[in-house]
Amino acid sequence: MITTQLENKVLSICFDRSDKMNAITDAMYLAAEKALIESSDNKEVRVVLFQGAGDHFTSGNDVVEFINKPPTGGSPPVAKFLLALFRFPKPVVVAVTGLAVGIGTTMLAHCDYVVAASDARFKLPFVDLGACPEGGSSLLFPQLMGHSQAAELLMLADVFGADKAAQVGLVNKVVATEDTLAQAQKVAKKLSLKAPGAMIKAKSLLKQSYAADLELRLVQEIESFGEMLKSDEAKEALTAFVEKRAPDFSAF
Repeated sequence: MITTQLENKVLSICFDRSDKMNAITDAMYLAAEKALIESSDNKEVRVVLFQGAGDHFTSGNDVVEFINKPPTGGSPPVAKFLLALFRFPKPVVVAVTGLAVGIGTTMLAHCDYVVAASDARFKLPFVDLGACPEGGSSLLFPQLMGHSQAAELLMLADVFGADKAAQVGLVNKVVATEDTLAQAQKVAKKLSLKAPGAMIKAKSLLKQSYAADLELRLVQEIESFGEMLKSDEAKEALTAFVEKRAPDFSAF
């Protein structure tokens, strides 16, 4: 589920499913989208803070739902959430602990300040699932970190740590695990005290050069993602995941 709490102009949005490492379901994507849209024009909300319940930020898409109901069509729930996050006009802060898998990593490129625990782990498993990058990462990552670093993260798809995430520009600050949320809250509070109109204009101008391209890329990625999940490669990858074995792509 998604839980929210508004305090001192900061809306905390929590991926609250700790028994599943905060794996995100369609219902959770839609709830998070709703919270963002409702906060866009709400003067009581000046900053949004994303966090995960328990030990992890999020392990990404719920695998069972992902297999039984893959994100197909023009606007699946995950796409609605990503577009709402991209379009959100106010500052977004994130506290990352534990795992940040798939969208748990790609969404960071849409946020404004990310605090990560020193032992946080990141992974972008899209090619391992027989699919393509999502979340605008195929556009934003090369811009942010250069082609070779983006290719390493999106094509090798290895787990990487908080220091690497900071090095490539996905994370602003790395802190001790127990300090992660408090540090993110501190940043969110500081941002909430600044002139709200100036903050919105600054964010808009920062994104202006790539906003139109990014919106188009987000849609292209999710459409490609859905189509690729129908392929034999993806079927082998997902079957191997369920069977807890390495996939065999030798026939392709």
